[in-house]
Parts: sequence; structure tokens; C-alpha cells
Amino acid sequence: MLAAVAAGALAVPGQAAAAGEAPQVVARWKLATATGTPQVSPGEGPGGVGLRLGGGASIDGTEHLLPTPGVMRLDGVDGYAEATGLSLHTDQSFTLAGWANPVGDPTREMTVFSFAGADDSAVTVRWHYLWTDPVAGPIGEWQAELRDADGTGSVTTRVDHSDWRSVMERWTHLAVTYDAAESRFTLYVDGNLERQVCADDATDCRDYVSTSAAAPAYDATGGLQIGRARSDGAWTEYFEGELDDIWVLQGALSEAKIGQLADYNVELDTSTVH
Repeated sequence: MLAAVAAGALAVPGQAAAAGEAPQVVARWKLATATGTPQVSPGEGPGGVGLRLGGGASIDGTEHLLPTPGVMRLDGVDGYAEATGLSLHTDQSFTLAGWANPVGDPTREMTVFSFAGADDSAVTVRWHYLWTDPVAGPIGEWQAELRDADGTGSVTTRVDHSDWRSVMERWTHLAVTYDAAESRFTLYVDGNLERQVCADDATDCRDYVSTSAAAPAYDATGGLQIGRARSDGAWTEYFEGELDDIWVLQGALSEAKIGQLADYNVELDTSTVH
């Protein structure tokens, strides 16, 4: 039996945002089409920044999770997409969200989103492989990481969330926020913030508290990276699977608004998310 107690004295992410300026959409990609050489998937939001596809990345305009058809496929070898020139500062409050559908049961680290620097990513959201159970197979969790500096000597804040299984096959909604007013870093999986702390005498339980106090990330200049991370000056952790409906906002969305983004039955209008 799972033995756990509720985590107490946790701040509610996004509370401070209500007292200040509302989060602003920087970009959104529905991933329905891609054109040109190299291929670029158009974006919504200020400036209409496109998402440039590279390596083994492609857009399938017929497959869909949300009402609008279209998903991005990454091959797990060298496929990625990136958006540079975004008017976003990762050393301030931000939100990064989207849908991910990994292939099979991954037995390695796979990055879904990251904000890259020269040496290391400032922010990373990944699938984190733990071990392989002889009966259940590969076991893993979702993980988000924030670094306060690029390269050697940085302080890293890491939060984990259990392998939440969506009712939509293996599609999972992931969202990470940093609330600068509260100095809080939070990972949501399918709209849920996890607050599970094991009892001291538990032997079959793992702590999952997917929010933590944290210093801000450094201001990454390498753009938003989809499907890969930057580590020690090299690209790594290529994602194998499908992605859909990716959002970037300056400001930390509330837990309630994250829950709305995680509802695959309703496709929100870009102008209504703040």
C-alpha cells in the first residue's frame, strides 16, 4: 500500500500574479502546418515567431489530439524544433506548456522543452528514466529543472512528478512555471500539481512534490528548444514521439488556467489565455 502524507505549508503558484500584471502570451504553436526550407511551423502571438524544424522532425497535418489537426513528430535521434528571437526573459516569471506523447516506454532521458544557453539549458522539462521493473517494465517520472547560471558552478533546482497516465492513450500535458514574486518553480502534469510526502516509516513510497522555492533561472539566449536539451556545450536527450499545442508566456499562469490548457476537449483561443 502507498504510504504518504500531504505536504503542508506549500505556496500556491500563480497567487502573486493576480496582484500584478497578468501573464502575456509570447508565442503559441498549434503545429498544424510547416512550409519552406528549412520547414517552419507558424506561430501565434506578438511577432508571429515560427518554430523551425531540424533533423528528424516533421509535421503530420492529419493526426490530432485537439480539435485542430496537426502534431509534430520527432525521431529521437536528431529531430528538434527551435524558436529564436522570442521576447521572453527566463530570469523573470514565465510559463511553458504543451502536450507530449512519447513512443513506447522510454529507458533514457528525453527532453520535451528547454530554454538553451551556450553550455547548459536554463530550464528543462524531461522524461526521467528511473529503472526497469521485471514485471511492469520501464519506470520513470516527469522532471523539470532550473539553473541559475550557465556552465560550471550553477545551482540547479529540480522538481519531479509521478508518471501520470492520461486517459488519452499516452498523451500527457506538461506545464512548468516560475513565479518570481514567490520565488517558486512548479511542474504540472495533466493540470495537476503533486504534493505527496512519504511517512517516515514508509518503505514502498516515493516523495513527489512538484513545486519548490528557487532562485530565478539565468536569462537564456539560445531560444526555445523542442525535443532536446543543452548540456556541457552539446545537444542531448533527443525526444522520440509526438508533440502538440505549445505555449510560451511571460508570467506565471495560475493553477486554474493550467488546468484549462490541459483539457483536450476544449481548444482555447490564444487571446483568452493570460
